[in-house]
Amino acid sequence: MTAIWTAETVAAATGGSTDGDWVACGVSIDTRTLAPGDLFVALVGPHRDAHAFVATAFERGAAGALVSRA
Repeated sequence: MTAIWTAETVAAATGGSTDGDWVACGVSIDTRTLAPGDLFVALVGPHRDAHAFVATAFERGAAGALVSRA
């Protein structure tokens, strides 16, 4: 698989920071369809807060997670 994101490029693109060095080959907003190596994006909506699923994303092989809070 080809890397599409690195920890450094995500931090630069979002104005955020990173506490690890990883490479992601895909992006997912749903742990049910997340593929190993994907970057998990924890979206917050009116009915769900995907931050509750970050641990599950890592259990399923996420390379990293894009979050708005720790």
